[in-house]
Amino acid sequence: MKILIATDVFPPHSGGSGWSTFYLARALNARGHQLEIVLPKAGGARIQTRTYEDLPVVEVGYKATRVPGLRAWQRTRALEKNLARYLASRAPAFDLIHAQHILSISAAVAAKKTVHVPVVSTVRDYWHVCLYGTLLRDDSICPICRGGEIARCLAQKYGASARFMQPVVPLVERELGRRQAALQRSDAVIAVSDYVAGTLQGIVPQEQLHVTPNLIDVEETHRVAQTARETADFRARRAHSRYLMFVGKLNKLKGADVLPEILEQSGVTLPLVVAGEGEFKEKLAKNPKIEVLGWLSNAETLGFLAGAEALVFPSRWAEPLARTLLEAQALGIPTIALKTGGTRDIIQSNLNGLLADDVPGMAAHVRRLVGDPALRALLSANAKKVAETKFSADVVVSQLQELYTDVVKQSASVVLHN
Repeated sequence: MKILIATDVFPPHSGGSGWSTFYLARALNARGHQLEIVLPKAGGARIQTRTYEDLPVVEVGYKATRVPGLRAWQRTRALEKNLARYLASRAPAFDLIHAQHILSISAAVAAKKTVHVPVVSTVRDYWHVCLYGTLLRDDSICPICRGGEIARCLAQKYGASARFMQPVVPLVERELGRRQAALQRSDAVIAVSDYVAGTLQGIVPQEQLHVTPNLIDVEETHRVAQTARETADFRARRAHSRYLMFVGKLNKLKGADVLPEILEQSGVTLPLVVAGEGEFKEKLAKNPKIEVLGWLSNAETLGFLAGAEALVFPSRWAEPLARTLLEAQALGIPTIALKTGGTRDIIQSNLNGLLADDVPGMAAHVRRLVGDPALRALLSANAKKVAETKFSADVVVSQLQELYTDVVKQSASVVLHN
């Protein structure tokens, strides 16, 4: 099958969404599908091509102002216009477009208006129902954005100035409606977790909605981690034989601010190794129990994660399906996490990890896990099994191939009857 993959970001410089798209593309390519990855690039209006690990990547340029506020609106419109134009020009040579994020989804369905090609859209977060894409307000999960809720979210970010921003609320509602309309015009919508699927209820018809997780290449994850651990640079940086691990942005969204509290309440003496950058970096670095490594490459991160006693994951927001959790599962590293969002699609407490409702609960789990080698061994073995049976490339790609086939057949049938 020939698949045009439209995405917002792609390696080597990207977060979890981009890496998930890469591993999907590589798995599809390995099974004989022909691919082209397309993404926007800020700057001029040029179209540039490159390859990443033998995958063809096209970067579609766009221009937008740098003026705050106006920039976000203009960027979205310019990006979607240019990306949609390119997708429409290429779509006749492909069987379908698989759009990976909200901006590329809008561009893909716009291209569909011009050229009849089926569109499969993957939803990886909450931009379709949330002004900021996080469903988080005042450090807790908040209701879906509507009217008064939008005003409260604006107040959280802009403080007293938000009272002058009431005219913005209808514009936000209109933008959310536009994003939802793009999903509705997709031939199929994939939610990466049951929690994400729940936010799409009433927006996307049930028959169009599918839950298919991000995949993790278990063998590749082990290989990359082992290779990283064998380098001289890694051995020089590794200061502890036993340690806990945190991976992620050092902000409140990821719960980085409560890491010292978790360690203090747990009473354990093991150090916490932190991989990431963010606003709490300096504060965490001052804690004698915490070693902050800063930003690491994906390979370096996997190397450190593979040697950890456990991954500590106090993320406050409703994680759609965190890639770090999938990597820990593949490596057999027990995870202690807050019970939020799609985390529950990955972790079942006392089977392949430990889930908590709050910081004291996480601290208790850390204390229990560190002191119980048999429990660590059990969680580790089950984590590997879950990675293989639920999130491996073979399992996920088989589900996608079946969906692709159905979508292409249904699209062809519509054309035939019209």
